[in-house]
Amino acid sequence: MNKFIGISGLAILILTSCQKELSYEAPDTPAQGSLQSEVSGDCLPKTVNGTYEAGTQLVPANNTITINVNVIEAGNYLITTDTVDGFYFNASGIFTTTGNNVVTLRANGTPFAAGAKNFVVSFDSTYCDVQVTVLPSGAGGPAVYTLEGTGTPASCSGATASGNYIIGTPLNSSNQVTLSVNVTTIGTYNVSTTATNGMTFSGNGAFLSTGVQPLVLTGSGTPGGTPGAVTIPVTAGSSSCNFQVTTVTGATFSIDCASAVVNGDYQAGTALTASNTVDISVNVLTAGPYTISTSATNGMTFSASGTFAAPGTSNIQLAGSGTPAAGGTFNIPVPGTVACTFPVTCTAAPSVDWKFTAGTTTYQGSVSDVLLTTVLPPYLNLAYTGMDASFNEIGFNLVDVSGTINNNETYSTVISTNNVCVFTFIINGGTDDYSTDATRNLTFKVTSHNTSTKTISGTFSGQVKNSANATVNITNGTFTGVYP
Repeated sequence: MNKFIGISGLAILILTSCQKELSYEAPDTPAQGSLQSEVSGDCLPKTVNGTYEAGTQLVPANNTITINVNVIEAGNYLITTDTVDGFYFNASGIFTTTGNNVVTLRANGTPFAAGAKNFVVSFDSTYCDVQVTVLPSGAGGPAVYTLEGTGTPASCSGATASGNYIIGTPLNSSNQVTLSVNVTTIGTYNVSTTATNGMTFSGNGAFLSTGVQPLVLTGSGTPGGTPGAVTIPVTAGSSSCNFQVTTVTGATFSIDCASAVVNGDYQAGTALTASNTVDISVNVLTAGPYTISTSATNGMTFSASGTFAAPGTSNIQLAGSGTPAAGGTFNIPVPGTVACTFPVTCTAAPSVDWKFTAGTTTYQGSVSDVLLTTVLPPYLNLAYTGMDASFNEIGFNLVDVSGTINNNETYSTVISTNNVCVFTFIINGGTDDYSTDATRNLTFKVTSHNTSTKTISGTFSGQVKNSANATVNITNGTFTGVYP
């Protein structure tokens, strides 16, 4: 590296930079795991709570999102989103048990404008997406609307159902019913049917415009009873109508797990994509519709649905979803007349010594060099450099005026006569550089300094400038390194 600050430059910056301050103590034993997501990258279950209105400050206790985390090592956690249009979500605490944990992230800030806002949730190098709808100013109350229907009792106009409704098979996100509503006042809605034959349909959100528009309800529960048309009554406000779904007897089959061909690459901490599939042979005993979904294993789920037209051997493809939590070979259990398993091998996550998010882009990589030296005694200089797989380079200096770098000390780039900190990030190919100055506040915090093992770890966040002198927000920054 040749762009990072030298010793002579530090002497000048000491007089014009960072201020030491006290802050809360960051966790020393972080939890490990992965956010659970669909193939699309959307978080599971991505439940959004509360009303979001442009210009109205959010209430953390009411404005929340709920997500699932597959924990492989208990410990302290910090889960955050990026900041979008003036607000963000975060949560911190301690995972005491491994496996699936439900976490509620609380909102902070004030939305600037109405519309759909897409947030990226991050935890332990894994990511997923959540969409939050912000209402126009003054439209934060309940919407006024009526269900479109005809006849007595009213049949919901234009109702369409998707997915298979197989008796004894739990419904999933593919089981949806779309209704038609006429909105006269924009605002929020929350609709849920009563349980009928083991099935419930619900939906919540906000209508941002008036007029006739669709309302999508998602099914849950497990269909029971006998095969045939099931009438589901739905009420919204003072209007009611009913729609039908048809339940069927599903196919009976056994799966030949020995025939499984696993496609795609699997790496801990990397979400599965459309390339992560499994081709597998099925022995169909009785023709009919099917829905196959494996139980979540190491953060991964494989599923498929369709119809077996006739008995005999059939080949299907299971689509993968989720994010592998750890490296190794894991046996994926597959349901059927006779249950079986097939193996999926995940490579270990690459070494991540540093990472941060610039705007909506996350960078992470390994450390190249860490030096701890005395400069202009008693000033102590921590010089840290690193690189990622794309050959982007990170470098920063922390200079402590007291001659010691202790836990919980912070270093920020605001004008001060105390501690010095400087940051540079060079994007390979010369497309852009990020750096600090005295007008943008980027704060580093040393969360752990073990002088016995010569290991220093910490966090950083705030603002930097790019090559065009525009401000770039830095979030979720972490670093660790060992000096000689």
